[in-house]
Amino acid sequence: MESLDDDPQMSSKTPSLGSVLTATDFGKSTVTVEEAAEQALRRRPTLSIRTRLLLGFSLFFLLSLAITIWSYQLVTGVRDRISFLEVADDFTSEIQQARRFEKNYLLYGTDLEHALEHAESAQELSRENHDKIRKVMGADDLRTFDGHLNEYRKLLSRIGATDAPEERARYEAELRVHGGGTLDFASRFVTRERAKVDSMLALAQKLPFYFLIALVVLIIVVANFTARRITSTLKRFMIYTRRIGLGDFTPITPVRKYRDEFSQLAVAINRMIHELDRRHQILVQSHKLRALGTLVAGVAHELNNPLNNIMLTTAVLKEEYAELDDDEKLEMLDELMGQAERSRKIVRNLLDYARESEAKVEPLDLIQIVNETIELLGNQLKVKKIRLKTNLPDVVPPVHGDRQLLCEVFMNLILNALDVLPEKAEIRISIDDERRDGFLAVDVADDGPGIPDHVIDRIFDPFFTTKPRGKGTGLGLSVARGIVKKLEGDLLVTSRVGEGATFTVLLPVTGIPSDLSAKR
Repeated sequence: MESLDDDPQMSSKTPSLGSVLTATDFGKSTVTVEEAAEQALRRRPTLSIRTRLLLGFSLFFLLSLAITIWSYQLVTGVRDRISFLEVADDFTSEIQQARRFEKNYLLYGTDLEHALEHAESAQELSRENHDKIRKVMGADDLRTFDGHLNEYRKLLSRIGATDAPEERARYEAELRVHGGGTLDFASRFVTRERAKVDSMLALAQKLPFYFLIALVVLIIVVANFTARRITSTLKRFMIYTRRIGLGDFTPITPVRKYRDEFSQLAVAINRMIHELDRRHQILVQSHKLRALGTLVAGVAHELNNPLNNIMLTTAVLKEEYAELDDDEKLEMLDELMGQAERSRKIVRNLLDYARESEAKVEPLDLIQIVNETIELLGNQLKVKKIRLKTNLPDVVPPVHGDRQLLCEVFMNLILNALDVLPEKAEIRISIDDERRDGFLAVDVADDGPGIPDHVIDRIFDPFFTTKPRGKGTGLGLSVARGIVKKLEGDLLVTSRVGEGATFTVLLPVTGIPSDLSAKR
């Protein structure tokens, strides 16, 4: 296609944790990019595939027309020369007869009138076919030829009218000159034209083969050029579709000078990409809200305990205020402050999770992040009666990333395990700093049903889910992997049916913060 740019770089569109963009807000930012790409695709001059095909067939037509004109001229030339040869043969025959009767007259004094008759017949043939002869002989040679013929006929008339020996001798000499010149002239042109006719006929025999060779070469060139343009563009579109399937919604932009039918296809795909991206963001937010709702339900349950304690303590303090001494009152106030602080901590954790903010890259302690995530999900673990075991070292090297995003990764992994585990099952979390050089490995393992082989290769695909309709968006693992990939790490999975699954988060150990924010 004459319309596409170099393949856009693969880019993830994973939103930051807690970012709740509305579809309208997201649309405003993306429409600008789409419109810029569409304008770039449309502003170039048009050279469509149809036009190229017409140009190719026009070349075939022009070649055929040129060969046809050439063949016509060749056949016309052969026809004119054959007609000339027919006239020349008759003319030569008349001159030869005239010369034979001329010799009879010079030797025996007879047949002069027959010589004159044949000379006049030759002259009449020359006059009747003047144009044909001139086309072949040319004007100058024709004048010379007519001059010899006229003089020859005049000399035949004069020689019969004189008896003077000197005049007869002079006429005889001139007759030989002009008669021989006329015959030689005609014979030479006949020989030459016969050779030309043979040459033109030989060329006419070869012409179809030359035409076929030229036609085959032109067909190969035009077909190869057109096919290469079309197939190369189709290959690029295959790359674009694979890229879109992986969640990269970068618009297609132009690279060549002309636009064609594929440009319209690129515009349509860009619009589709925009709509997919918009719906992708809506589903991402839906998934986040689902996770947030689960978290809020647990937090609300968790808040009931300190709130109940606060209410009971306050009621006791109010009813027995006069009977309590100062130390008991201070003790109850301290208990109220402790319960209030406990409630504030729960609310703060919830706000830290849900707050919309820019990604903040900083040195992080994975042990602390894992513990914070476990604390946030503690109530869900209790409700489902899931045992959670940790094997965390005392100290691990720091990694650089966004605390909120990494909390989202581990929360997604734990919530996915909670969705499939029965009561009294077990989740194991461990950190290993020696599994791969330069990386920390965080394993989230469970003893659930495991992941079937035909599914495991697709679990990180956007929108793929094995949960019942309405129970999941299929974006949790895709979002988690996108976050880890942005941090130059990886999210892996191993599983055996009936023996559980293990998700491994690999994060690079970095001593100096890299410009990770630029990759977002």
